[in-house]
Parts: sequence; structure tokens; C-alpha cells
Amino acid sequence: MPISRSILLFSSAVTCLSMTGCDRVGERVQIKETREISKHSTRPPIGTSSASRFPQLEQEAPPEMAPPETPAAEQIFEWITPTGWVSVKPSGAARGIRWLDMRFGPNQEGQCFLSILAGGGGGMEANVNRWRAQMGLPPYTPEEFAALPKKPLFNNEARFVSFDGDFTDMGKAEAAKDYRMLGILHADEKFMIFVKMVGPKALVKENEAAFDEFSRSLQLKVQR
Repeated sequence: MPISRSILLFSSAVTCLSMTGCDRVGERVQIKETREISKHSTRPPIGTSSASRFPQLEQEAPPEMAPPETPAAEQIFEWITPTGWVSVKPSGAARGIRWLDMRFGPNQEGQCFLSILAGGGGGMEANVNRWRAQMGLPPYTPEEFAALPKKPLFNNEARFVSFDGDFTDMGKAEAAKDYRMLGILHADEKFMIFVKMVGPKALVKENEAAFDEFSRSLQLKVQR
């Protein structure tokens, strides 16, 4: 199954699973008929709660269903974790964006993650230039972007980037000095998928082969 169709099916499934309920607008009916209460009927005191007036509804109400959980990465992807890398659970702004989140280095200061963005994510060139801005670098010209080398990602031809600079992470005020960023990304009109690595320059350099190993090993289970 082509990667674009696989990711589209996967994204649709995740969207459905993430929904907490359905708005049944088509089943709504406007009540137009009314009736007068018989003089022989007992009128409830003003201010009586619905629970007191209709106890049978309170007793018969079904328990609330917990919202379905988003599938774990292990249910969707297969990959090889490089030696010395550890998987962490995405948190904060990374939740819902990073499907796989890895750490490496003596203090886990290096990070490598897999992300999927719906709708093409604004385009590869725009995303790469945002990454460059994170590193304190000017944007690529269209000619520089077009000349980027290519590497495989999910059996597709993807763009590969590597640049050094001072890295400003999400939510951080100060930049981390002398960092290196690697990235490999593929996109069409429906989605963007990328693997991104960032960390101290020397540490990332030591893990460049591991980056290739990890990105090449990624496969979708739904392809089978």
C-alpha cells in the first residue's frame, strides 16, 4: 500500500478514535405539541429538580463511556531502536504531534522524534526554514532547498537537511549553543511526515549513523 494512502487511513482512524462523541444533529426533532396539565394532576413545587421529578430517568441513565484512547505507536509503526536510545512519552506541546520520541546521550540531551502533520503541514520548504530559524539561521532560497539531498523514508524519497547553530527549543527563551539538527521529511497535499534529530553538535555527530538506522527502519504496520 502506498505510504500516502497508508498515512491517510491511519490519520482518519486516529481522528475517529480521538473523538469523544458524535453530534446527532440529524436526529433532533422540534417539539411542537403541548398539553395542559389536568386539574386532577399533582403539580410539582416550583424549583423542583429534574432528578426529583423524574427519578426513573436517573436510575435508567446508562453510565458515561470513557473516550477511546489514541492508538499507541507500537500499534501503528515498526522500528529499530538504536543502541543507547530510550523512548519517552511526549508531553506538553509535543503531544499529538510526536508519535515516537527518543532520547540519547549521557544526560538524554539529544532528541530524535517522528512527527506526522495533516494537510501537508504548510509545505516542506516552509517547515525546513522554520527549523533553520530555530537554529538562528537564515531561510534557504528556493534554489538551495531544491538542491537538498534525498534519503528514503517509509519507502519514499525524502529531503534530508543538516545544519549547525544555536538551537531555541519550543517554549525556551534562551538558545542552546553549538547544536546540530538533522531532518528527513516527505510530504504531499494530505500530510507531512518527518524524522528530526537535535542535540549538542558532537553528540549528534556521534549518532548520525543511528539516525539513518532509525529512519530507515520505520515501517507502517497498516501496509500489510
